[in-house]
Amino acid sequence: MSRGHRTVPHTADIALEAWADDRDACLAEAVRALVETFADLGPAADAPSGREVDFPATAVREGGAALLVALLEEVIYQVEVHGRVVVDVRPGREGGLRLSTVPAGTVEQVGAMPKAVTTHGLRFDRTGGQWRARAVVDV
Repeated sequence: MSRGHRTVPHTADIALEAWADDRDACLAEAVRALVETFADLGPAADAPSGREVDFPATAVREGGAALLVALLEEVIYQVEVHGRVVVDVRPGREGGLRLSTVPAGTVEQVGAMPKAVTTHGLRFDRTGGQWRARAVVDV
């Protein structure tokens, strides 16, 4: 299975790209790319989460770029409101997704906290047999 992510230069913001053979793996890579812009997960990535957050199936059913935006916005919300950093994304109940989180204090902050996902240059689709995501994030 081919999957990965990267950040790319973008004026005053952060652009992230992710790819994978299946949709959920691509979403997980996009989340990892976002989190790595502001946190070094270190050993926290492998630690038991202590808290799991359900991302509802209704949001997942929307699909397309709206799904990518909603998921990345949820990652930002978890940090801002609950002080938790998402370390993993996997299939959840009833077609939704499940986000594994750790307390923000257990990871090292390495960059500016993201504020929002923009719609500029947004992409989430299947191309050439692989899922691809691209988003620009305000910091």
